[in-house]
Amino acid sequence: MTHPDSLFYQLIQDLAQGKGLPHLIWRLSQILNRPVLLTNSVHRILVFHDPHNLNLDLDEFLYVPPVKLNEADFLSRSEHSLHHAQLTLNGQVFPFVYLPLLAGDYCLGYILVLETYPVADSLKLKSLSAKDKETIFDAAMPLLLCLKNSSEVSLRQEQYRDDFIRDILYNNYDSKAAIHEKAKSWGWNLQGSLLALVIDLPDQDFKTAREILPRLFNHSSPISAYINLQLVIILNINGLKKVKLKTALNNFINSFLDRLADHGKDRSSIGIGIGSGVPSITDLYKSYQEAKVAWELGKVFDHKSVCYFEEMGFLKFIFTQPARELEEFSQRVLGPLLEYDQAENTGLLDSLRVFIEYKCQIAECSKALYVHENTLRNRIKKIEQITGFDLRRVDHMVNVYIALQVLNLGKDD
Repeated sequence: MTHPDSLFYQLIQDLAQGKGLPHLIWRLSQILNRPVLLTNSVHRILVFHDPHNLNLDLDEFLYVPPVKLNEADFLSRSEHSLHHAQLTLNGQVFPFVYLPLLAGDYCLGYILVLETYPVADSLKLKSLSAKDKETIFDAAMPLLLCLKNSSEVSLRQEQYRDDFIRDILYNNYDSKAAIHEKAKSWGWNLQGSLLALVIDLPDQDFKTAREILPRLFNHSSPISAYINLQLVIILNINGLKKVKLKTALNNFINSFLDRLADHGKDRSSIGIGIGSGVPSITDLYKSYQEAKVAWELGKVFDHKSVCYFEEMGFLKFIFTQPARELEEFSQRVLGPLLEYDQAENTGLLDSLRVFIEYKCQIAECSKALYVHENTLRNRIKKIEQITGFDLRRVDHMVNVYIALQVLNLGKDD
């Protein structure tokens, strides 16, 4: 049974008094007389305390070797839960132990304790004693509870902030001053020039994506929001000239994609659309719409995972036309097909969407639609008869594709 004077009870008491993760890690570090770190589930360092001021030059993340998670070992305080690894900083090797903090089969984070201490201006190894290990286990449950509470609070805040960003992107707000006032309360910088990105993840693991997002871009924190099954990122681009902006964006995106790859995400399956810079928050909706268009058009025309609206050529001019004109164009091109589907209870429009999605390849498209190739050919012929377009002609195909994208954008709105 845990003694009432143990670290476990001290930390529980700290939690009851409203003290957070920094205090808990500080107390653990002081007792162990070693550097202690706490990371979240994606290995981002949340708290670090070093009682000896070793000036460790740590990155934002400290990755540990993957291990089999076993809640039974964790709850029973088994030594099997403590794992060994090492990191190298400035040519110096630092062995450490780490303990996954488990809630069921889900890991909320990791405690990491360095097995070094300074003697005569040098670092010497000193294995953890049995008492040290007990101390780590004493701290584990209070830290887990604090992490879980922080995660739940963060989730509620994210939902509230997502609604706020959605209102901005769809021009649903009272005033520009009200936007800046609310943004300021969260430490967001929405003053000056801004730019929007949209990110499409096939597995829709947006929680991981948001947690590994780089902390800074152009000296400001990126703002993320989950909207319409996509991750939207808003960047402050104040003072960045065009050439430097492109370099900064590429560095930011590559860093983000590298981190996603570290978490098992296939870079080639991730789609990113980037809008143009706009002068103020009230114009941000334009950059957002452009980012969505860049992502959609890039999938078909450029086949790239990262697409800039500014580089879409003539297509960007089409999609900057007034919404009403685009809708009228879409109706002229696809209206007869929509009417036919409704009257005959057919799905020719969906077949057309899939046909274009599969780059007009009959074999692949027929498999996706679960129909015979000849059936698909007959459908395409019927679509051509109804619309008057020849889908073998590039100019006709461009018109049909653009009309379809206008319909898709209308659904998003």
